[in-house]
Amino acid sequence: MRLTLSRSGETLRAAAGDLARVWRAACLAAGTGVFPALLDGVIEDFLLRFGEAVNAGKAPEEAWSATRGTVRLLPRQEATPILALEWRIARQVLLSGCDAIQAAPETAEQVDRATRAATDAITGLLARRPPAGAQPAGVLIVHQLGGFKPRGAAPHNGGPH
Repeated sequence: MRLTLSRSGETLRAAAGDLARVWRAACLAAGTGVFPALLDGVIEDFLLRFGEAVNAGKAPEEAWSATRGTVRLLPRQEATPILALEWRIARQVLLSGCDAIQAAPETAEQVDRATRAATDAITGLLARRPPAGAQPAGVLIVHQLGGFKPRGAAPHNGGPH
């Protein structure tokens, strides 16, 4: 038995925390070298907002504009492919969640629309002065100027590993 579109949204909303954990594990397994993921501070809220939008019959693209949290950005040339990958992973996690709960068939289209809107917003996130509406009002952008210390590098205090 398949769920209705509204019940699919309600169920995905309730599972947002679990879906976020799956997303985090998938991002780690993807081997981007960035941990936590750049979207880690917003992904659970995005998944929650997506479920709410589907449940309420709203446009799924509104999920990103309603999202709250922190996005950590690396320099542009490093951030663009990582953000695109993280949104592709979000799409796959949502689609897998839809399969698991036997969501309404049209939910997959809703997932595509929501994640496409979020992916399209990458350029606005990376802009020095994003155009109005390019980033959700509730999203704080933190620019990380340097990379992380590679694993296995000498500890900061000069002591043994």
